Amino acid sequence: MKTNTALRYAGGYGLSVAISGIVSLAVIPAIIVAAGAEAWATIAVAQAVAGFAFVFAVYGWGVIGPTEIASRSAETRGGFYFDSLLSRVWLCIGILPVAIFIAVVVVGQDALLAALTVASGVLVALGAGWFYVGEASPIRFLLIDTLPRIAGTVVGAVALIATGDVIAFAALQLAGVMISAVIGNWNILARYGGWRFGLSPVRAIRNLAGQASPVAMSATASIYVNVPIVLIDLFLPQATAVYALAERIVRLALYSTRPVVQVAQGWVPNPVPAEQADRARRVTLIALALGALGGIVYGVAGPWIGELLSGGTLVIPLALAIPMAVNLAAILASQLTGFACLTAFGLTKALATSTIVGAVVGTLLMYPLLLWIGAPGVAWGLAIAELCVLGVQLATLAPRLRRVDALGS
Repeated sequence: MKTNTALRYAGGYGLSVAISGIVSLAVIPAIIVAAGAEAWATIAVAQAVAGFAFVFAVYGWGVIGPTEIASRSAETRGGFYFDSLLSRVWLCIGILPVAIFIAVVVVGQDALLAALTVASGVLVALGAGWFYVGEASPIRFLLIDTLPRIAGTVVGAVALIATGDVIAFAALQLAGVMISAVIGNWNILARYGGWRFGLSPVRAIRNLAGQASPVAMSATASIYVNVPIVLIDLFLPQATAVYALAERIVRLALYSTRPVVQVAQGWVPNPVPAEQADRARRVTLIALALGALGGIVYGVAGPWIGELLSGGTLVIPLALAIPMAVNLAAILASQLTGFACLTAFGLTKALATSTIVGAVVGTLLMYPLLLWIGAPGVAWGLAIAELCVLGVQLATLAPRLRRVDALGS
């Protein structure tokens, strides 16, 4: 991908991310102020449950899908996409009721709010965003995948502010998700032929073959990303709202850098090994610089941002902001070294290994640290886990980059 083309794609995806980021930031104070910290905590916990369930509902296509679509001819894209859609529909049918049940049990109140929030988070798996990334269609990504979902959130937020009804917010947000999925799937299948309609669950299951590594990677990563807030809600519920706010700022920061990851995913792969290694080397340096910058900014400005977003009702203590900053720094770097560099070299198993290592470390540390120092302990467990993920990825990449350096010298 040429530099000017990469910048054009970054601008297109960047607009989607900017709009989504602005809306997400605006919704946080709307929920906290209009619905209260308790409703905010319920939504945050339900979203965490949905985040884990989503991994199995999308079943790896969000990870390998863009690269697969980019490498396929136009004649085979439609068939590949419909097969993925068939599998995702059946997965959602099986997973959604279970996820809703778990969320309702964990939250223990506001069952309808929890159910609607989980549905919004899981059914995003039926969307077409990853296809548009692989197809290099940033405008379709914006108009078809992003805007309908954002419209649902905006209309829901307006309804919440006007009526104080948080259920209306959750329902309208879900409507936006479904409209985006319907339009996106129709758009792709209308433009690409070569697919054969079917509803067979056997065919759907058969389509899942060969995706164990990306699913394992995403599932293990999701465990230590989404479990912390569930742990806090179960054992330290008075800290749930503050932790959810601190964690949400991290996710918004990660979301704001998604165009960088998307462009890098399409730019690093190259048929010439030396050129691919050179690109991976550049992206790795960018990853480390971006991580350091993001961590510093969060550590300095995180508490102030949290107070601003909550209308002064919630305060993120420095003891929580520091481990969250470390966590953000590590993830900002590893999402580039992993999704852009390791996948370009075909090292998806190494990518899965890194997340498994992180999950094991995080799982072992979070609960004891929660008992020891409270919510900051959970954040430190997560931060150490993410540093381990980054370390494994860098250790895997380094020999390949050095080997090409030696050949080129």
